[in-house]
Amino acid sequence: MSSAQSTQTDSAAGGRGLWTSRTGDTGLSWRAFRRSWQAYALLSPIFILLSIFVYYPPVLGLIRAFFRWRPGVPATFVGLDNFITYFTYAETPHELVNIVKLLIFGLFAGIVMPFIMAELIFFVRSAALKELYRLLVIIPMLVPGIVTVLLWQKLYDPYLGPINDMLRAMGLEYLALNWLGEHRVAIYAIMFVGFPWVWGVGTLIYLGGLGQISESVYEAAALDGCTGMGRVLRIDIPLVLGQVRLLAILAIINAITAFQNILVLTDGGPGFSTMVPGLTMFHSAFRAQKFGYSSAIGLLLFIIAMSGTLIINRGIRPANEELRQ
Repeated sequence: MSSAQSTQTDSAAGGRGLWTSRTGDTGLSWRAFRRSWQAYALLSPIFILLSIFVYYPPVLGLIRAFFRWRPGVPATFVGLDNFITYFTYAETPHELVNIVKLLIFGLFAGIVMPFIMAELIFFVRSAALKELYRLLVIIPMLVPGIVTVLLWQKLYDPYLGPINDMLRAMGLEYLALNWLGEHRVAIYAIMFVGFPWVWGVGTLIYLGGLGQISESVYEAAALDGCTGMGRVLRIDIPLVLGQVRLLAILAIINAITAFQNILVLTDGGPGFSTMVPGLTMFHSAFRAQKFGYSSAIGLLLFIIAMSGTLIINRGIRPANEELRQ
């Protein structure tokens, strides 16, 4: 038999073996398990703990969305009653409007501002300065988020806060407001927390994407006269769309599910002007003890966040993925 025929025979045999394993041959799988049982034994405690403490609670919560559920009382199946109750709640439309506002703002603050900072850092000529700016972006991440929120609460103080003091010193007394105590501005004051919204993780993600762009691409662009904003629009943005997609998904999830800042700053007030579904879910669970109703709101938020994630995944296609297709 020639070497070529032998190679073809071996390839065919290897192909059949691979095909057999992929079709789920139990004998082969069992032998593989027996050979690696020590590894499976070492990994099993991790998966058991993950199943108990990570996967089981949210799955149980999603199931209990269809029950009337209070601590110490047997859960009663009520079908869609919890969802109907929430959608007929008088403040639900206002909460959903607030979610839309926070979502639009979150996409801007979570995508655009870190990209601008990453661009400014990436094209600094001095390597030492570039590393210094990266460090300065990371340092705020060491401060707990609740500390930042409490600092902004002091900044917004209508009598002792420096924001109003500065406005009065500039002769703009009419702009000095009770930022967290007025219906028309409270939600926007909450959005402004963290200005200029240069999120350290987002900036680093963009820097990683920009660093993967070949120098030859920039050299060719410079020869063609594509510099400045033209380079950013035609080269940088198309080649970091993978990072844009990731940050867009994170911004959507955060805008839809997060309520911690609102809880600390206004607790949904004044009135119901800053209420969002996530805060209603929290109040229902830990103040009214309506865990089934709270689970129903959580399931709705999960569906909205998942839908937004799927839309972003289909709508934002990085250039390298389009080339592969």
